[in-house]
Amino acid sequence: MNTDEQVRSTSPTEKDFQIVSPRKAAKIRKTNEKSEISTDIKFKELMEIDNDKDKTVETKIQIPAINLKMDADYNLTLQEINRMYPDTENKLVKGFINIQATSNENRNSIIEYLKKNDKEFILSEAYANRPLKVVIHGLLVDQNKDELKQILEKLNFKIVRINQLRNYQLKTYHPIFLIEVAKINNYQNIYNLQTIKLLQVKVATYRKKNLATICNRFHHSARNCQMKARCLKCEENHETRNCTITTKIDNPKCIDCKEFGHLASWQGCQGSQKLKTLKTNRHTHKKFNRT
Repeated sequence: MNTDEQVRSTSPTEKDFQIVSPRKAAKIRKTNEKSEISTDIKFKELMEIDNDKDKTVETKIQIPAINLKMDADYNLTLQEINRMYPDTENKLVKGFINIQATSNENRNSIIEYLKKNDKEFILSEAYANRPLKVVIHGLLVDQNKDELKQILEKLNFKIVRINQLRNYQLKTYHPIFLIEVAKINNYQNIYNLQTIKLLQVKVATYRKKNLATICNRFHHSARNCQMKARCLKCEENHETRNCTITTKIDNPKCIDCKEFGHLASWQGCQGSQKLKTLKTNRHTHKKFNRT
């Protein structure tokens, strides 16, 4: 059979023609030409703005503050500092006057002026200059600190100081070592240490509060303390290690809260409780801001 006979004409006749309602009728679609896909970055300008901001942040130098202790003639001291450096800003923070200089040269000059006039103050420290404090568990109690320092420095860590934690009541040492690591190179890799001298160890962040051994006050370390020395035992103007009292005090007096029964270094002291309350409020405030 020919292919022409197999093909049937599909043209409608008058009998087959039916009127279709507009709802069922197919709509005529317009064929739009597809535009070329743009490869440009839409947020390029915003990225450039962010990069500019990052550059300005990197070039900004952080000047640590000077915390001056309040005394009778503090206003005269501030007037003299303002006369020498008018751009200096002063703010009252936790009973101390926070002096913010505009350059490191001005800051050093103010420090020399305060020392010359026998003023008590505490130096703030830039975050980059604060050593990372970690504790290492799992070593022997009689581990030599110099040997441990050499081992860590061979692993490219800059060690500032190593101390072994001790029990002052029993006068014994713990198998726990406090390590201060300078914030250079990959200092965070110290948390990845798993073995030292073929012994499994655990590295954790040191979270104990700071208590300066010179003035025995919180919030700062001894290396930044320019306060007069206070003894924990007798409250005289000398360091506790130089005190003539070498025996145990049955009913000691706290040099901070003036109550009997504990020393100022005790964690249950009112000064320590205030510190905990401040930290708790800060964490709570951050949580509310996040939500």
